[in-house]
Amino acid sequence: MVRLIVRNRFRTSPNAFGLWKDYRYRPSQDPDAFILPEDLYRPNTSADYTINQGRHEMEVSSPYRTKSVELVMNWQNTGSSAKSNEEINRLVRDVLRHPDFRLDELEHFNAARENRKADAADEISPFLQSFTHANISIDVPSGNHSPPHSVSIPGLYFRKLTTLIQDAFQSPISRHFHLSPFNLFRKHPDGDTDERVYSELYDSDIFYDEHDNVQRAPSDDPTCKREKVVAALMFWSDATHLATFGTAKLWPVYLLFGNLSKYIRMKPNSGATKHLAYIPPLPDSLQDQLKRFHPKWDTQQKGILTHCRRELMHAVWRFLLDEDFIHMHMYGMVVRCHDGVERRIYPRIFTYSADYPEK
Repeated sequence: MVRLIVRNRFRTSPNAFGLWKDYRYRPSQDPDAFILPEDLYRPNTSADYTINQGRHEMEVSSPYRTKSVELVMNWQNTGSSAKSNEEINRLVRDVLRHPDFRLDELEHFNAARENRKADAADEISPFLQSFTHANISIDVPSGNHSPPHSVSIPGLYFRKLTTLIQDAFQSPISRHFHLSPFNLFRKHPDGDTDERVYSELYDSDIFYDEHDNVQRAPSDDPTCKREKVVAALMFWSDATHLATFGTAKLWPVYLLFGNLSKYIRMKPNSGATKHLAYIPPLPDSLQDQLKRFHPKWDTQQKGILTHCRRELMHAVWRFLLDEDFIHMHMYGMVVRCHDGVERRIYPRIFTYSADYPEK
């Protein structure tokens, strides 16, 4: 079967601007139906363009089934390009179709004003009240034979590490904790050899070794006969920008537990990630302070700031690993776990994932 397409070109009369328009003949049941040539290459369009026989008026039919759908899709395809299909689906599903959503309540809506209200509420929220504020002191070399100069860095918000460990073992999520390590093997179909499988922290050799060492670790109670278990600590920290535009950023430190499977630990809604601290940035006033006393500030400014960032990170960790944590690390802490059993918990640091703060 041979399909024949006939394209006849002709010119119509000039329009009001003296310009000629080209039309193409489209063979169909309607011999008077034409289509504009510039519409032939319009991408992703499903609109039908029809020129009436008498008045040659263009009628456009929307590809969307309702006007509401068209407004939502037009909003996605305009403005910012960061509105993905999943985010649009979430907007419609979780907001517009929510039973408590009322359109008349948005009559005088202003996002900037509502964000200011939210920021004010955050300052008195129970979550932020659980953090303690502290200033961190670091030493900066004087650049000559005199002693180093001590400067104070304000703005460290932190929670006690021992308290977070205790809360984790008392919370319902501790029901999924692996308190005893084990080795995992895959048995081959031939049945001759077994292959060791490494999938979690609690089935690794290092966890097994630390568990064995903890069984011989001392305690501050010589008569204690409680089970000794390892709290496998995993830390993570990285500087995070708070907005697409601007320089505002936050430097959180998170605590996770290797006793928990990664398939539970990495779920955003599992509650397994604990906020330990928020590292402060170097204040802008520090450069003025360093410029006043350091004789080599003009020629070694970059190196001095690199030193300050590195010393700040070490000073924060010296502050977080306080005497209570050192005591718990050496002698353990008795915690009544969620299952009602008292155990002696020994924290051990297994991993720390971080960027280079001096960069």
